Amino acid sequence: MSLLELQGLSAGYGPVQVLHGIDLRVDQGQVTVVLGANGAGKTTLLRALSGIIKGTGTVTFDGISLLGRPSEKIAALGISHVPQGRGTFDDMSVEDNLRVGAYLRPQHQAKGALDRWYDLFPRLADRRNQQAGSLSGGEQQMLAIARALMPEPRLLLLDEPSLGLAPNTTRMVFDSLGRINEETGTAMLVVEQNAHLALEIGSAAVLLEAGRVVSSGTSDELRGREDIRRAYLGY
Repeated sequence: MSLLELQGLSAGYGPVQVLHGIDLRVDQGQVTVVLGANGAGKTTLLRALSGIIKGTGTVTFDGISLLGRPSEKIAALGISHVPQGRGTFDDMSVEDNLRVGAYLRPQHQAKGALDRWYDLFPRLADRRNQQAGSLSGGEQQMLAIARALMPEPRLLLLDEPSLGLAPNTTRMVFDSLGRINEETGTAMLVVEQNAHLALEIGSAAVLLEAGRVVSSGTSDELRGREDIRRAYLGY
């Protein structure tokens, strides 16, 4: 069953149009990967979905129209966005960052969510009183993901979760995302340059070029295409 559906989504910045009639869907519990070179429109796509920039066309989430809604209303529907660069509050503690993510939830529910994500990310539990700005890049990415999960969203938007991370840390982050999807059924739309790892956890994928979808299918289908292997998988 479709959770997120886009039909003819166009968006940009002022007079500059970046997305040109995007059609895309994410089913409930599905991980969909968005591939594309720098400048293809991947980040713009997530910004349009989360209400940061305006778009035209049709975008529905569980049958509810998203376009024109402010970011906070979109978040309240059950969509969380982990932006490129993580966006943690550096001067706040790890735990306070997580509590910010649970601002829509009653306090007793927030406590249960804290325990849950501390179990998944034990490094965060060890550093719960430490300022977020003093964490390593990998720890900050874990914190950004955990904070986005605090309100128990139905859809998680992830913009380059491996950006700036060492290979072993990147593997750990993607293993955690796969586990989250399996255990909670949280659907994900993942923009990622590391196509190998993204396609491992994804069941569907789309390829963007110059703001247009030029190919879509299952992860195995795109992985099996020679042009995509050469451009994004390196073999």
